[in-house]
Amino acid sequence: MSKIVATTTPNRTTRRIRRNRDAIRRSQIIEQIPGYTINGDPLFMEREAAPYVGFAPRTLEKWRYTHPDRLPHIRIGRSVRYRKSVLDAFLDAHTVTDGRGVRK
Repeated sequence: MSKIVATTTPNRTTRRIRRNRDAIRRSQIIEQIPGYTINGDPLFMEREAAPYVGFAPRTLEKWRYTHPDRLPHIRIGRSVRYRKSVLDAFLDAHTVTDGRGVRK
């Protein structure tokens, strides 16, 4: 007669299923958050903010460490977000309208 032994530690498959289930639950919770906005001001992820202001994502990453006041950001967990109003203000502050800085 063979014995059935109950193990207390889950095997790999069970752990993988639980991990996937938890990831799905987290993503559903995030989807319920109303659109990553703060007071109606949309938040851009780094990969969305970089082309919006005309820089590479790596440049924004460097600025966060070397010049944190240059382009203020928000951290949500590990994710970095930029307010659209801050990006627009940055672009307005660096817009050249009198022809200075333009080479022919």
